[in-house]
Amino acid sequence: MYRIIIQALSTTFLLSVISTLFSQVHPKEALGRKVFDSFRNQNFKSLYNSSIFSLPEENFKFLIKNIRNQSLRNDLISIHSIPFPSEAITAQQRWAIAFQHNWRNEWRHISRFTPDRIREQTMLPILKAVHEHDIQWKTVQLVAIEILLPVTWKNGRFVIKGDPDLDENSSSSRTLYIDRNLNYRLRPDSTTYAKAFMVGTHPEDSDFAFNRGILGNGTGQGDIVIRFDRSTPDELFYFCPDLKAAGGSVKVLDYHHTDRPNQRHDLLLTFAYGSPLETFQIMIPEVITNLRPDSNPALTPLPDLPIFCERPEWIGPVSLPRGLQLPY
Repeated sequence: MYRIIIQALSTTFLLSVISTLFSQVHPKEALGRKVFDSFRNQNFKSLYNSSIFSLPEENFKFLIKNIRNQSLRNDLISIHSIPFPSEAITAQQRWAIAFQHNWRNEWRHISRFTPDRIREQTMLPILKAVHEHDIQWKTVQLVAIEILLPVTWKNGRFVIKGDPDLDENSSSSRTLYIDRNLNYRLRPDSTTYAKAFMVGTHPEDSDFAFNRGILGNGTGQGDIVIRFDRSTPDELFYFCPDLKAAGGSVKVLDYHHTDRPNQRHDLLLTFAYGSPLETFQIMIPEVITNLRPDSNPALTPLPDLPIFCERPEWIGPVSLPRGLQLPY
């Protein structure tokens, strides 16, 4: 599966964050807390159960077969070594053949990773890094759980990390999906220099900038931090106020809304420790929504949470990220 799936806070924004604390916790935020607590408590079982490696064979098969993600399907199609029949023209037809021939090979690939090997590669490096920084887990304070979305500039437009839906003809790779009650950190790279990223209620019109629940909107400097709530419109637009045709639409959804691709996300965990407090980060790569096989009661129920598909990464000490506030 590694082979397939690899690869100072404004008052308005603070009130937006606080107002959602009493809402139902988003599953990806819950996963971030669970993973962080597994490190804090050195509970490998909890960490392992949050990963794709814990899935039984039939659940793994169900996940791969039903995943709504054209990029992942294309990866499996690309490693199909047998020529496709001449009548297999569409992506769906090729996918059906590639899945039948290759899913079990992928299962064998991840099943070679024993729990001991997973522990060695996922938990122990993080614990070692924390120990090297003399961090005591008992007094560590979790500051933020965020989806990190890299933003780059290519072919005259913003390109935001994401995965396309299955129907490539009707879905747009420019569409940005944002869940309510979940923190997002859009991080422009050096290619976006002097190109401001703005979100608004109208396309290509900076007079209709939408700033509620957004920090850094249209500034052209640093991260853009987003947390939308139930008052946010269902559709917004992102664009560059100085250049035409650089953006796309923003679909704002409740987390249980199923009409969207199952995208891979990187979870960024920021925590504080010390006196004075310093901030550190851990990345949980390739988090994907788990699909529940409710239509097949013979299968073992899947976890309610999403799962991560790559080893956690120790980022280490960082300057306090934009939009976050240290606990005192």
